[in-house]
Formats: sequence, C-alpha cells, structure tokens
Amino acid sequence: MIGSNENAQAQKPSGKPQFLTVDELAEMLRVKPRTIYEMVSQGRIPYRKVGRRVVFLLAEILEWTNPKSQPGAFAVKARS
Repeated sequence: MIGSNENAQAQKPSGKPQFLTVDELAEMLRVKPRTIYEMVSQGRIPYRKVGRRVVFLLAEILEWTNPKSQPGAFAVKARS
C-alpha cells in the first residue's frame, strides 16, 4: 500500500511536480499498461495530456489511491 510518507515525496527536490508515464504507473499499481489506458478512457483515473502522451501527476495518484479520500475518488474526471 502506498504510504502517506510518499505523498511528501510526490515532488522532486526542486519543488517541481513529478510525472509518471503509463508504464511507470502500471508498475506502481501492479497492473498491465493496457489496464491504465482503459482506466484513462473510462475517466476512472486522474491524468494529463501532453501532446498525444498521457501522463500522471504522482501527487494526484497518491491522493486517488488514498483510502481516506472522499467516496467516489476512483471516478475522478480526466483533466487536459
């Protein structure tokens, strides 16, 4: 399970947000990359588009996976 301590590390030391690729997120969540793409297309996971690429903010993913987050957090709408 992802600990709250990691939430403090969600940004690089320079203070810039850390982005994850589909492959990195799939590895982190222990699912196949195809599952991540399906979740994106269904609007079930927070993501960003950079050109044609799909990326994920680590801080948003940590919040999304937090069991203490609001009910319905797994139905987060996609952001552009």
